[in-house]
Amino acid sequence: MKRLDGSIEIVRMLMSRRISPQVCTCNALISEVSKCCGASKGYEVYKEVFVVGNGESESDVKRVSKVRPNVHTFNVLMLCFYREGLLEKVRKVWCEMESLGCVPNSYSYSVLMAAFCEEGKVREAEDLWAKMKVKGLEPDIVAFNTLIDGLCKSGEIIRAEELFTEMELNGIKATCVTYENLINGYCKAADINSAMLIYRDMCRKDFRPQSLTVELLIRGLCDKGMVLEALEIMKAMREVGVCPTGISYELLIKGLCVDGKMEEALKLQAEMVGKGFKLKLEIYDAFIDGYLRQGNEEMVTMLRKEVLETHKEQGGN
Repeated sequence: MKRLDGSIEIVRMLMSRRISPQVCTCNALISEVSKCCGASKGYEVYKEVFVVGNGESESDVKRVSKVRPNVHTFNVLMLCFYREGLLEKVRKVWCEMESLGCVPNSYSYSVLMAAFCEEGKVREAEDLWAKMKVKGLEPDIVAFNTLIDGLCKSGEIIRAEELFTEMELNGIKATCVTYENLINGYCKAADINSAMLIYRDMCRKDFRPQSLTVELLIRGLCDKGMVLEALEIMKAMREVGVCPTGISYELLIKGLCVDGKMEEALKLQAEMVGKGFKLKLEIYDAFIDGYLRQGNEEMVTMLRKEVLETHKEQGGN
């Protein structure tokens, strides 16, 4: 922090002597201040460094510094505000960029599209996408991933697939994020078969999904009664170092108990506890129901006793 304060003072000293620091130096400073102290503080430094103030109206922005902000300046500010969830500020910075005659690039469009998608305004994001292409800007992987994610979250999976196809035709290679967005979209639409097709394609290209994406797949498969397929996914992910979530374990244990595969469920339970996850009451219920269906009264009695003891230890009444 002291080093950051020192950097700010150096820039102030230069400006007091009418020496304009390079714009890349100013951008780096704004970025660091935003990361360490928050986007609003970074915006204050931006206004001070570039000596930006308001004109007669709030939308009438004027600049009186010799050093000019560039598109990277505004991209830094927009991204930092976006990460903090200050979406209105993202739009404000965009308007300020245009008021100062700075031309946005594809990354600028991506951040604003992400802000729209975060608010559920997918139509506005698509309008922005169209404007970007009209201006001759070719969408990059960040832009594609941003809009695909927004479409998947809003349930427009067909349109997301169209964008995915367009991306590949344009020679832009999908990333792990692209595949995860599509898997999430198909799981949201309860189309587990399509989600599995995307997952297999993803694995063929040596991408590793995050634990939460694996959880979505396991949930979708278990909901369809495809417990063994879900178990295979968990095994495959463990082999490549992806750690299952506690919910993934719970879903599989419940599914195995419903299928009467009590031995496999017990093995998974032991693994789950070994990973530090606590057993919830509903897991005990799943085991009890499973053993009841098998007529194993001894295990039912033992588990009910264990539930009572656990409840007492946790301070239950």
